[in-house]
Amino acid sequence: MGDVLHDHRTLCRAAERARQIATDDIWLDAGPRSTDPGWQQIFKTKVRSSLPTSADEIVARGFVTVGSPGGHRESYVETLSGITGLTRLIEPRGISTLRTLLAADAVLFATLEDDIAFFFAVTILRAVLGRHTVAIFMSPRRCFTTGFNSVVRRHAFRFLKRLRSVTLLSILPFYLDRRFASVADDWIYDPQFWDLDSRIENADWPDSALAQDVKQKAQGRPILLFLGGPSVMKGFPFLAKILQAKPAITDRLMIVVAGKVPEDQKQFAGLVSEAGGLVIDRYLTDDEVLSAKLCATCLWACYDPSYDSSSGLFGRAMQLGKQAIVRRGSYIDSIASHLNYPAHRCAFGDIDEGVAVLMEIGEADAPPQPDCMAMTCRDQSVARLRAALANQ
Repeated sequence: MGDVLHDHRTLCRAAERARQIATDDIWLDAGPRSTDPGWQQIFKTKVRSSLPTSADEIVARGFVTVGSPGGHRESYVETLSGITGLTRLIEPRGISTLRTLLAADAVLFATLEDDIAFFFAVTILRAVLGRHTVAIFMSPRRCFTTGFNSVVRRHAFRFLKRLRSVTLLSILPFYLDRRFASVADDWIYDPQFWDLDSRIENADWPDSALAQDVKQKAQGRPILLFLGGPSVMKGFPFLAKILQAKPAITDRLMIVVAGKVPEDQKQFAGLVSEAGGLVIDRYLTDDEVLSAKLCATCLWACYDPSYDSSSGLFGRAMQLGKQAIVRRGSYIDSIASHLNYPAHRCAFGDIDEGVAVLMEIGEADAPPQPDCMAMTCRDQSVARLRAALANQ
């Protein structure tokens, strides 16, 4: 019931924001707009009268935007700005940001789920003004889960898809589920599948004391890295139970958990430590994150079935030529198969199979060769992004 109310409130917030922009400091009269045949042109004129017009207020022709820099958002903005030439705009959602985006020639939402109400308000108002909007759609799958809330989302995005001034790009390929094509116009690969190409070409890799310490403690053993704050969604309790069942795994495999451990995962972090794993219970810098990936043999991407979406960690493993553990039957499993990328597959919750998979890591298998696959992902994705933005 809570999810249903949340979706209704989200759509209501979008409508209310649009109404506020049409009435607060923009409309100069209170006449009956919807029945006036010339109301749309009046609306355009009055909205434009309130928008910034000086060179100081509009610094570029367009923006790639998110509401906050947390998680993958800043990485997305950096990558998308680099390939589109759009100015980065990372700031809280409000009237000032709304007016800036309404005035822009081009707008790319790096993650539309950042604030769905704000996204709908901007997109619909820009459609009225005849301006095009492009958005990255992280979770089209939520339009097709059970429950009335998914029906609301499905119809809302199908409505947007019908607008010629809106282009929705899913980061889940349509070959995973053809229904995604009914709520998005096209798809790209997750930017974290292909965003390191310039650094790969220039060998621009950071090192860190953390990575050096991990390599020293590994003493030649292959390294399995669980990166980021441990959680149920990321499958951390599953990993801990595998190690509890067979602590001897750490005799041949270095287990590293790097990220701030929340209270509800402390007991599982204790199990990892007791089995001989290394738990780095703190937030990592960007250089520490990348250097940890570089020194790892294999990255953990075996997530709980409740989370079935893209994985930036798998994408980075693919770009860096690292092995990855994925949940059998997940979208990431299907993407790996489609790209012919070798991955360790495990049925989630199967302790025996988990033990067998961990015992295989770092054996005679040749390391994955990432260049061709990452370049394919990049070429397809960049072409579709630029085509979407060219549709002004």
